[in-house]
Amino acid sequence: MRRFQGALLPESLLECFFAGNLDAADAEAITAKVTAALPASSALAPERIPRRRVRIVPVGRTLRQYVAPNAAEANSATEVFCQVGKEDGDNWLCLAVLSQLIEQPLYGELRTKQQLGYIVQSSVSESEGVRSLVFSVQSAIQPPPEVERRIDAFLQSFRPTLAQLPESELKTVREALASQVTDVDQRLGQQASRLWTEIVTRRYDYGRPWRSAKRLRGVTREQLLHFFDAHVAPGAPEGRRLVTHVYAKASAPDAPLVVDGVDDEFYLPQPDRFGERVTGV
Repeated sequence: MRRFQGALLPESLLECFFAGNLDAADAEAITAKVTAALPASSALAPERIPRRRVRIVPVGRTLRQYVAPNAAEANSATEVFCQVGKEDGDNWLCLAVLSQLIEQPLYGELRTKQQLGYIVQSSVSESEGVRSLVFSVQSAIQPPPEVERRIDAFLQSFRPTLAQLPESELKTVREALASQVTDVDQRLGQQASRLWTEIVTRRYDYGRPWRSAKRLRGVTREQLLHFFDAHVAPGAPEGRRLVTHVYAKASAPDAPLVVDGVDDEFYLPQPDRFGERVTGV
């Protein structure tokens, strides 16, 4: 067991974050104790630290189709993944506001009115600083291609609603989001989670929520329309759409499934801002 332990981690990188009723001496003592317990004989070189990479979805529509392995599963699933990209100007602010505006109408149309299935949802996804707007529907009523068509029909019908959005409603959404962004340190666990996120992303921007809230309050309807038309609307000129169809075995098509390839092109990793004085978002 000792030989195994010694070979398990010949190199290691230890990064610690302490929150709560501790002082610097406590933190240093705990770190030293953990370090001594590690079998590593040397530190992991910075260039050998594993980094997650996020693949760039090509402009246009990329389709991938699969069959669910469970023969007893009656539901099929459809996901429309609209990759927006890294923070660029106010794009991520528009994404946050648009997600709030679109969530209930999407559910009302596809779940309540059309009754496509039990699960109908939209959400914002973020991985390594790359954000996306995701529409997901699980349905035993319609096959995935038809569900995708109805998602697109909803998005087309939502565009006039967005264009006529009253300023009072937009203000309510902006204020709710701004409050949500800054209501982050009510409990120690919340604060620790927020700070740890800044650490693991190497961003170290601990004042970010309050500056983000200020910028959220400035998002306009015109910005939202431009963002929607460029990134989310069907056929959007800058849209990077990954569509996934998962068929129930009983309803799998006879035709060959489509699995479009994606180039090995990745977003640049997040810059390491350790030791940098962060002044902007």
